Amino acid sequence: MLLANTQFTCIPNSTKSIENFNTTSKSRHLLPLFKGCTHLVQFKQVHAQIIKTSFNNKTITETQLAKLIESLVNSSQIDYARLVLNQIVNPSTFAFNTIIRGYAEAGLGHEAIQLYIQMRCKGLEPDNFTHPILLKACGSLKQGKAVHSLVAKNQDFKSEIHSLTRLITFYCGFGDIDSARLLFDKMADRNVVTWTAMINGYVKQNRYKEGIDLFYQMRNCGVEINELTLVSVLSACASLGALEMGKWVHRFIYKNRIFLNHKLGAAVIDMYAKCGYIDEASKVFKIVPEKSVCTWNSIIGGLAMHGSGEEALERFYEMQMSGIKPDDITLIAVLSACTHSGLVEKGKEIFCKMRSGYEIEPNIKHYGCFIDLLCRAGLLDEAFKVVRNMPMEPNAVLWGTLLTACAANSNVVELSETAMEHLIKLEPFNDGNYVLMSNIYAANERWDDVAKMRRLMKERRIEKNPGCSLIEINNVVHEFMVGDGRHPRSEDIYSMLEDVAISLREEGYTTQMHPIINDENKFQTFWSIW
Repeated sequence: MLLANTQFTCIPNSTKSIENFNTTSKSRHLLPLFKGCTHLVQFKQVHAQIIKTSFNNKTITETQLAKLIESLVNSSQIDYARLVLNQIVNPSTFAFNTIIRGYAEAGLGHEAIQLYIQMRCKGLEPDNFTHPILLKACGSLKQGKAVHSLVAKNQDFKSEIHSLTRLITFYCGFGDIDSARLLFDKMADRNVVTWTAMINGYVKQNRYKEGIDLFYQMRNCGVEINELTLVSVLSACASLGALEMGKWVHRFIYKNRIFLNHKLGAAVIDMYAKCGYIDEASKVFKIVPEKSVCTWNSIIGGLAMHGSGEEALERFYEMQMSGIKPDDITLIAVLSACTHSGLVEKGKEIFCKMRSGYEIEPNIKHYGCFIDLLCRAGLLDEAFKVVRNMPMEPNAVLWGTLLTACAANSNVVELSETAMEHLIKLEPFNDGNYVLMSNIYAANERWDDVAKMRRLMKERRIEKNPGCSLIEINNVVHEFMVGDGRHPRSEDIYSMLEDVAISLREEGYTTQMHPIINDENKFQTFWSIW
């Protein structure tokens, strides 16, 4: 036992001062013992010694018990920690915070909230850590807003940067990005964590342009930029194809001598790969000093995206030789590499070895990659067999993959109808599915069924979503939709587009003119090249 060799010497009580000195000294000696405890029996022994050596001094006892509670929570002994808390006559806010945190981390949000209510009933005031900890226990947006109201009642509401930043992170985590931004704009003071939380929130909600715009504001305000900020911005650049902005971030890392750790390195690699510069991505990969599984995943996924399947597989085997164990994302990247390079047999081999060879249970994304592999190879019957025998229910992505493959092999009408039947249930308002099915019927000259599809779309008020294009000029990402007149230079753009169309006609190409209504309900001419 931990305490078997620990000696607790007793000095006879001569005076009260000597007794207090002796008690304090013994209590201090108990602090290192908390770190050495690995079993509940050992914690109970320390608990007994606290009671034994500190019973004459309530202040010392309560301090020691609060530290014991912290050690118990850190060791996942939450139930015993709660028992210790119940024994303290005047428990501190620190003790309550610690157990609330323990409940939150254990996924016991209801218990955490109930304990907070108990704390307030005892007349204890929350400190700067209470509300951020309580937010971790919230399992719904409604509960988080209730905590927000508690923070707002605090007299120091506007200056409580830690709580407000945690609230922004909470709102972003639940997808309420507008509430997060409203709170962000009202904050009197913001630090790098606050800015990064807001930028990351935009990126997580696929609102990349707004994330990059906010990053520009952050730079203009002179706020320090850290590694997490750069990772979020690089992710936005990768998704938008904003190469120039991504290059600026890479130069910033180099000029400021920011250590290119595995996460930041993976973000730079991913940015270059998704912006079409796989050679630059490979160069960055070579200079990352410590490569983790996410670094390898980035380069393998990038090579897969660029159709370099053989090289992606080489990196995959090199990764294993270096002692890095693949994870589920690695296998998605590898299967994708096989798909885009037509390595059907290799893809089948890797998929079949996932459990036995890599100790990874295939999830629905792995099945999606495998079915895509088979569909692209024209093995539709085999792909359908995999869909039917999956251990989980196929989702809309899998049925959509099958339907898309049927559109490329339009003679398989029966299979496409089966896929469409499931898609109507899963995605009843997805315009793309109806268009694909209509095209399959048209390719087989089944005009009545084509009319049926169009009639169904009309009845459900389903309209085909317009296409969208993005282009980056001078570090600014411009977004265009069909017939969109919102751009400040839309007149110049349409004028130039018309000039291009005239030049193409002079070269023998034909153009078709479509009237489009802009925001001012005026007709504009939009040219599409055929």
